[in-house]
Amino acid sequence: MSAPRAYRFLLALAAAATVSSSHAAAIASQPFDIGVDMVQVFNDRLGAGRFFAGAGTDRLRVSARVTPSPDTDFYDQSSNGGETAIFVTHPSTPGLDTRLQFVGLQSGGGGGKNDYTTTFNLANPFVQGQLAAWDATPFALRIENPSAPGGETTKWVTAPDYDSSVNLPFLQDVAITGGGLAPTLSWTVPDTTAPITNIRIQLRRIDAEEPGRITAATLVHEAVLPLGSNGYTLDQAFSNGGLPGLPSGLEQGSKYEVAVILESAEPGLIKGRARTFFEFTPLTDDAGDRTIYLPSVDSAGNFNFDIEVRAGETILIDPVVAVGYDYQIGSGDPLFASVTLPNVGDGIFELWLYDLNLADFVFETFLDAGERFDFTGGGVDRFRVLGIEPSAGLDPTDVQAFVTEIGFTGNGRFTGRMTPITTNFTPVPEPSSLALLALAVLALGGLRRSCRAGGSLR
Repeated sequence: MSAPRAYRFLLALAAAATVSSSHAAAIASQPFDIGVDMVQVFNDRLGAGRFFAGAGTDRLRVSARVTPSPDTDFYDQSSNGGETAIFVTHPSTPGLDTRLQFVGLQSGGGGGKNDYTTTFNLANPFVQGQLAAWDATPFALRIENPSAPGGETTKWVTAPDYDSSVNLPFLQDVAITGGGLAPTLSWTVPDTTAPITNIRIQLRRIDAEEPGRITAATLVHEAVLPLGSNGYTLDQAFSNGGLPGLPSGLEQGSKYEVAVILESAEPGLIKGRARTFFEFTPLTDDAGDRTIYLPSVDSAGNFNFDIEVRAGETILIDPVVAVGYDYQIGSGDPLFASVTLPNVGDGIFELWLYDLNLADFVFETFLDAGERFDFTGGGVDRFRVLGIEPSAGLDPTDVQAFVTEIGFTGNGRFTGRMTPITTNFTPVPEPSSLALLALAVLALGGLRRSCRAGGSLR
């Protein structure tokens, strides 16, 4: 090819590229018509947790997958996704015109592509007064986009039927067994009248946190489990491990939040969902096959248990670092029968018992690390431990930092909580709900006191 012809050929290629770029720009600026891919209305139960908004509440959730959205602007070259607005209404509730929030991929809100959602707190008296009507007649969604090119700038959609009776349970006896980076998570699913049609697990790495709140977390793994599953071993490559900067498995020194999700669904429609959240830090390889029962952590920082206990057996509970802790059973739980404290700091602690007449804790005795103290008089419903030196330097977010062994007077469930006492401690008549960052229960699985483990499981 001669030089002039080659030059003209290059000019033609450049012109074609310019036309192609102009065409792409034209496509990128093209508005989309309103499209509705999915609408869901269901009961969404959120267990206690430190990451998701609304954790610890039962909610009615209305969700929709609609285009255009900010996601189609980013991925599919629409130009009007940011103008989409979705509102939920109901004929029996005049004035109800609640806007759905965009929670899609470009929002950072944790939803899927083109997802919008809103919720109603089922504990709200106004909502409770509307449930019968909402159950009897479907919601309607009004979807608006003033730049939709087909002339239909407003679309009405009738939502699926809402069934207020579908309420799934939270998990019980949540535990982690085994040291190293391939432990097994286990749980018990309580009896339920609603059918469970799907079980999922999500694992988030905790990237930043404050007392009572996880401020940043990254979804590193999720999986669908077989129906009837009561456990999951973290021995496979993480589902998001191929993404830049994300790990292929657990990492020592990292902390994680787990969500186990139970769903009751019909084809294409969720009718009810329950999410149980718990946190853990991988144990070291030398921890063996000990079982640590994991609490749910609420937004106030309280660690809440739901564990089966038996008379004559002990469990190890591990709160965060502080100068002391208040221990209290839940309503109807067996009483505390004994306590044994670990070797932390100077290994000398103060035991305080609650005096009903004074409505306060009073000093009982000093306890040495490893010394078992048996409560007399049939057990106690609460006690206080003081004397932990701040200089002990325990990691306040490590769930294996301070292991405390307790026994119970009878069989039943331990649904109590533990509350830390900080260095600015002022006595209070009842255990307060101070910030609590890490807690776990190490069950001895039926072993008697002669098999008591001593010290930390770090």
